[in-house]
Amino acid sequence: MKPGLFPGDIFNLADVALEVSRRDPDRIAVIAPDGRDGAGARRYVRHTYRDLSSHAESVAVGLREVGVAERTLTVFMAPASYDSCVMALALTRVGAATVWIDPSVGLLNVAERLNRLRIEAFVGLPLAHLGRLAFGWGPRLRTKTIAIGGAFGFPGAHSIASLRRQAPVDPEGPAVEPEDAASIFYTTGSTGPAKPTLYTHRTLCNVFRLAHAAWRFDRRPGAPIDLPVFPAFFPIVLSAGGTVVVPPIDYARQTPARVDARALLEVIRDCQVQTLFASPVVLENLARVGREEGVRSPSLHTVVGGGAPLYAHALGPLRRMIAADGEVFADYGATEALPATEMPALDALTETLKETARGAGLCVGRPFPGVRIKIVDIVDGPIGTLADARELGPGQIGEIIVRAPHISTVYADDAASTRQNKIADQDGGVWHRLGDAGYLDGAGRVWCCGRVGQRLELPAGRMFPLMCEPIFDAHPSVRRSGLVGVPAADGARGVVPLICVELHDEVGRDADRAELRAELLHLAAQQLTTRPIREVLFCRRLPVDPRHNSKIERVELARWAARQLPRERARLACPRGTRGENHPSELRRRWL
Repeated sequence: MKPGLFPGDIFNLADVALEVSRRDPDRIAVIAPDGRDGAGARRYVRHTYRDLSSHAESVAVGLREVGVAERTLTVFMAPASYDSCVMALALTRVGAATVWIDPSVGLLNVAERLNRLRIEAFVGLPLAHLGRLAFGWGPRLRTKTIAIGGAFGFPGAHSIASLRRQAPVDPEGPAVEPEDAASIFYTTGSTGPAKPTLYTHRTLCNVFRLAHAAWRFDRRPGAPIDLPVFPAFFPIVLSAGGTVVVPPIDYARQTPARVDARALLEVIRDCQVQTLFASPVVLENLARVGREEGVRSPSLHTVVGGGAPLYAHALGPLRRMIAADGEVFADYGATEALPATEMPALDALTETLKETARGAGLCVGRPFPGVRIKIVDIVDGPIGTLADARELGPGQIGEIIVRAPHISTVYADDAASTRQNKIADQDGGVWHRLGDAGYLDGAGRVWCCGRVGQRLELPAGRMFPLMCEPIFDAHPSVRRSGLVGVPAADGARGVVPLICVELHDEVGRDADRAELRAELLHLAAQQLTTRPIREVLFCRRLPVDPRHNSKIERVELARWAARQLPRERARLACPRGTRGENHPSELRRRWL
């Protein structure tokens, strides 16, 4: 079997590692930082595929003994490490179905999401097990809990060492079918209730096949070397027989916005990392270090950002940092569609971003091979079949729907979400509603205008976030902005569109806000898409999603704006004695 191809559409990392261990046993599977030497240089521990495969096969025997086997619904809550790689392989060997969830969404939110599923086993860091007991993350499991990492494990939980048995010479594959559940990934919940996205073995295989092509694993000699900043993505490079480099990130204490960019670049340089996937805020911080300090990472050939838009201030410096023949890509999709389209930085910088700055929306590129995109008329309720949807032509804004072999077609134990977000095709296939408004241009590229549910309905027409915010973001003092609508005053119907602006830190709190407001409103008046905006609010930090620290939490922002707008109008009408009212106490709490 060629690594990564998964014959029979059965996703099994253990088979990939086993083949590599037999063909190239000394190939490095995992590189993990291990403190520093006396001179201050980082030390690393390197683990071969011989070690990884033998340890995983021995642990798989122990998993079966404690009852973790085919279709056992197992929470996996651990970032990349050697032990987590061992456990990921062992779980695929026995055919368990894994549930991946990010604790950054909030401790009680994790409990609410996991309690919707019939969880049978729990694998995680000791801190995750503490959360399991303290916050009710799933049922009170006893025999099927496994702790990864930590000097002393976790009381009552199996350790990896305790599960090791004699590994079979020729391990048997799990008794699973292509349509059995392989993994469940929760959506962020930033635009509505979090949904448990179900991937079967067949769809998950296709995700990994697409990822191999999207990350250009086949375009470099030798095995790929990848640094998975996003915790759930470390199996991707293993599925290609490559090397996982453990990132220098404390996921329990560091959000994406607080990741140390210099430490990340140091590990990338030391380990000659070739591919990097990260959220935009991480890439923006890397770009800033490259721009300000002239740091380069010439081993990097493929950098992929996902989860939120990437703009010129990050794309340009990143391209200058990496290999001369490398490229930076912005991938577009959703938890249910990983990914759907791809936008090369060169095309964005030379062609489309200038249109974005004039209100055209954000070009997210062309669909990947095998991906079909349609634009249909916006409908807020369910759409039963494709025949019930009105397809729109090029240039017409509607909802983006997508269909491909790698896209999840159903949610786990959530028929209501499936009904709301899926559209049945007449041939038996399923289209996924991305929930974004957008359009196709004459070249077949997809342009995203913003979330359907975050559009503003005005008498003059609809307003979409990504057709407005880039116009304000082009101002040199603006770090980012958020379009929201607040209820009209005096009982009038409808909403008032306004822009909430976060300034660059170096602008300072003593900047002339009146002058900035006038400049921003002048920008708004120059473009048709922003002409209805007459209100500007300055916000110390826009609230962002917990997973990527990049998507604006507009519901929360709109609540703040509705409270703040009357105060701001009063301050403008009578400015004396009201200095600082545009920094309410509620914004002084921890908004990332």
